[in-house]
Amino acid sequence: MKRYLLYSIPLALMWCFVQGSLTVPNFLFGMVLGPVVIRPFKPLYTWEKVSFTTELRRIPQLLRYFAVLIVEILKANIMVAKIVLKPKLDLKPGIIAVPLRTKTDVGITAIANTITLTPGTLTIDISDDGMVAYVHAIDATDPQGICDSIRDDLESYVLEAFE
Repeated sequence: MKRYLLYSIPLALMWCFVQGSLTVPNFLFGMVLGPVVIRPFKPLYTWEKVSFTTELRRIPQLLRYFAVLIVEILKANIMVAKIVLKPKLDLKPGIIAVPLRTKTDVGITAIANTITLTPGTLTIDISDDGMVAYVHAIDATDPQGICDSIRDDLESYVLEAFE
């Protein structure tokens, strides 16, 4: 029951922001609504014991991951803008198989969403064994370069932050 209350706090804050007023009654209503929203999804997740100190130690890696993600999104936006602004579109889109080092579902989800958030790339599918991500790239003239960029730049930070 304590876990429901703990997870209800961010949901209550989200409820207040959606409602547009951060008031005590609105927050309390969000706290009551939180467990009602969380309970049906309980069978989908394993509730392993999480150490508070371990999660606190993970904060610097998460901040580093988000900083790298923002930089990569900015770089990709500039690259896509250059492609769009060229008078002649000389694109060679393609699908690239990127081998993954992540082993957990959280890590695989994080790298797939990171790839999709980066403009010019889109995660299409993950293999059944979770070892390969299929990525559509707007310009796949250098598939090995894209694969290395994902593995070395993005996935290494995902491994630090989420596994």
